[in-house]
Amino acid sequence: MGRLSPLGLRIFALSGLTIAAAVGVTFLVIQSVSRQVVGRSIGRSLIATQASIQDKLEARSRALRAGAERLAAVPSYLAGVEQGLAAGDRGSLLDLADELRRQLEADWALITDAGGILEAWSDHPDRVGIDLSPGALIGLAMQGASTEGVWLEPSDSGERIYQAVAVPFRLGPDRVPLGILVAALGVDSGLAAALKRNTDSEVLFFTRDTAGAPVANTGTISVAADLIAALGADTAPGRVTVERDGVRWVGGVGVLRSAAGTPLAGFVGLRSWAEEIAPFERLRYTVIGSLVVALALALAASAWLATRITKPVRGLVAATRRIEQGDFEAPLPPVTRDEIGELTRAFGQMVAELKEKQRLVDFLSAGPPAGSTPTGAGDVALSALDVGTVLAGRYELREHLGSGGMGVVYRAFDRELSETVALKTLHPALHANDPVFLERFKQEIRLARRITHRNVVRTHDLGEHAGIYFITMEYAEGTSLDRLIARRGRLPLDVALTVVKQLLRALEVAHEAGVIHRDIKPGNLLVDPTGVVKVMDFGIARLAESGKNAALTHAGSVVGSPDYMAPEQLLGEEVDHRVDIYATGCVMFEALSGRRVHDAPNVIALIARHLEEPVPSFASVVPELSGAVAALVDRALAKDRAARWPTAGAMLAAAEAIER
Repeated sequence: MGRLSPLGLRIFALSGLTIAAAVGVTFLVIQSVSRQVVGRSIGRSLIATQASIQDKLEARSRALRAGAERLAAVPSYLAGVEQGLAAGDRGSLLDLADELRRQLEADWALITDAGGILEAWSDHPDRVGIDLSPGALIGLAMQGASTEGVWLEPSDSGERIYQAVAVPFRLGPDRVPLGILVAALGVDSGLAAALKRNTDSEVLFFTRDTAGAPVANTGTISVAADLIAALGADTAPGRVTVERDGVRWVGGVGVLRSAAGTPLAGFVGLRSWAEEIAPFERLRYTVIGSLVVALALALAASAWLATRITKPVRGLVAATRRIEQGDFEAPLPPVTRDEIGELTRAFGQMVAELKEKQRLVDFLSAGPPAGSTPTGAGDVALSALDVGTVLAGRYELREHLGSGGMGVVYRAFDRELSETVALKTLHPALHANDPVFLERFKQEIRLARRITHRNVVRTHDLGEHAGIYFITMEYAEGTSLDRLIARRGRLPLDVALTVVKQLLRALEVAHEAGVIHRDIKPGNLLVDPTGVVKVMDFGIARLAESGKNAALTHAGSVVGSPDYMAPEQLLGEEVDHRVDIYATGCVMFEALSGRRVHDAPNVIALIARHLEEPVPSFASVVPELSGAVAALVDRALAKDRAARWPTAGAMLAAAEAIER
């Protein structure tokens, strides 16, 4: 492994102490955590048990109800009920009740008349004339609806729980019931045993006395009094825990309700805590043993990793010192397939970007002065509003920066936030006679504000003053690309690539956010004094494009910049992000050649050339540049959008490959 450097020793010591501390804490925490996990697991298991028991009881009741509804509609049974009730023949009604009980395989069945008076009960032949209508089970059935619920019947050993259903006898869907059929299934030890097999839990049914205290009824377990007491007076479903004779039981409680929804009885599914926790205990000890082994292995691995980490880090430190002194050619450590390699790759990319920006800064500072253009400025024109005007009670206009076909740009002071912003008033032609202008433009501003990138001038807000709409945006100083080209002519390849790559990075982020610029041109690209290119006017070009009621030109200015528009955009067709790819190709063509793709004496002729004439081959205009550069530009300028670069990211990768 070799001798560790001081940094390596510190890494090894730190990692060793960290691992040892982690193992020690794990020993202390794992006991508590495992029990918490077990508690949650058992809690979920109890909920599942309670739900399973509830589902099976409900399915049992539904099956009984469906059978009773089917038998209550049999014509012969209907006729028997009608005749028996009319004649007061309780013997025949008792026989019919017993027959229905056998058909339903129920514990008992009874029949009442239309008023809820008991006429025949298979389990109690001597009971007649009892008014059962006050009970919700029969009372609701008298109104024509089948019902179901718990029925408690006194017995020698206490109240017995039944699942009962009540179904009306009716000669037709719109007829008043002739009488009511009630059928019941008992909740007994056999049912509890079946539920135990299905849920792997002990099952106990209980009722509640007049004071609300639970009373054991039937089940699969002999329950001590303290377990019953633990159920308490709360009638809502929940969870109980009881320790008895060294055994800890946990249970999920469910409620059995009458047809009116009143809790009359309940059940509890019980599990042994010791049996539930046993697998987790075995896992816990296994994990602890594994941690001890892992400690030894981790300490050995940490020493090896310390040497792997420190060597490239030392190389990065040395490169950083040289770059700090202005030497951007400092060698970097080899790129490996790990986090250090990712750091080296990112560091190399950062150095490359610094070199690009430095080239751009050097170009701006060399030769004739390039001038300075603040955010959003174009050709200087007379201001429509006086300097000193305060818009919307907030923005104080302090300097007129320029104007263009879409409006006038000012440097303004935001009194509310105490900061300088760029403010652009929008030409009235953009929203004249357009009642939905404001809402449409607000949507565009919302889309533009989603873009947060260092190469994008951030759009802030939309406002209105005396009928003049304006937008506020980030204020940035710099030189627009069109002025740079006008004063310096053709740009060197490395400078042009630096500008285009930063433009493509901005477009890549915007397109991923679903925003298309639609007016990429040199006048909308600002190069600040640090070499950062900023794209301006996101969210504005679509407004001009959608304002079909406005003329294409106004006061000699072109709205939407036809020099850089893709053919489909000029034709008014549906556009996508590839119009920005086309415009980027136009910008790169102009930056490297010093001329625009098409020249024409007027706008109409310019549009005709964009639509009808083939794009001049870049290699024929600038033959000294490599074929890769020509291919990059020519593909971006394809008239068929399907033949262009598919995304800004794809074009960016091709541009980066040229420089490499």
